Amino acid sequence: MKKRITFSKGFLPCAILSCLVIVSGIFSFVTRGINLGIDFKPGTIEEVTIKGAAGIEDVRDSLAGLGGVSVKKVGSSSDTYQIRAGVEESEGGKITQALVNKYGEGNVDVLKTDFIGSSMSSSLARQSIFLLLGTMLLIWVYATVRFHWDFALGAIVALVHDICIMFTFITWSQIEFSTTTLAAVLTIVGYSINATVVILDRVRYNLPLMEVKTFKDLLNQSLSDTLARSIITTVTTLFAVMALYIFTTGSIKDFALAMTVGLLSGCYSSIFISSGFINFTRRDWKPEYGIHHAMPKKVQGAAV
Repeated sequence: MKKRITFSKGFLPCAILSCLVIVSGIFSFVTRGINLGIDFKPGTIEEVTIKGAAGIEDVRDSLAGLGGVSVKKVGSSSDTYQIRAGVEESEGGKITQALVNKYGEGNVDVLKTDFIGSSMSSSLARQSIFLLLGTMLLIWVYATVRFHWDFALGAIVALVHDICIMFTFITWSQIEFSTTTLAAVLTIVGYSINATVVILDRVRYNLPLMEVKTFKDLLNQSLSDTLARSIITTVTTLFAVMALYIFTTGSIKDFALAMTVGLLSGCYSSIFISSGFINFTRRDWKPEYGIHHAMPKKVQGAAV
């Protein structure tokens, strides 16, 4: 076993720090809101062919006066683009007009125009929430079956923490919240639970091997054993994510930025938030209890 680091000293300070950050995120949400992308609010989608455009960034610059703009190339043609903007149906001509103003009327050909109504965007938002809640429910069931109910609850607390931290960052930075950003949140949910399960599995492994008087000592040793793995996994993943951030633009860049925050939060929460919560629930734990939260009946009977 590796040298034991006293992580437990940081449980309470880190919990307080996280609460303060999340409260600031709630304040930012109330005062500034979330910069919703076209996926979650009404808007217009146009597919156009533009002759003379220098690329996606050039097209996006020509639409700088419109809100919630995203641009991507579609089809086999190098000059065909799909443009999304937060423009009402009655104002759909603004996209075409902005393109004509820059490239000339003869160089812009509108292939298709679709309008996303408020009912469709609201439906997508509800589906996203149900997807997130369903994912967390399945994770809770898995962790309960594999470990114990308070271990599972600690893992869920860490997941909720990471989601709140990511949304706090999104409200602070006002990056566009789109389906791409939602994908980053769901990815971090999977990453965070994996990091937490590794630690909890080490706790279960160390339990019969160690002579400890408190559950806090068991957690400290298990966290020390898995620290290198947690750091290496996070850093190597960050290398790939930072490459995305540096070499891409638009929604992929926002995805990479949200992933960066989520990865750091996931590593932090698996060490301090989840473990701190479990340590609190097992503050009266004794070695004879084993993995159970309270003394099993057979132990109680033996003690009488």
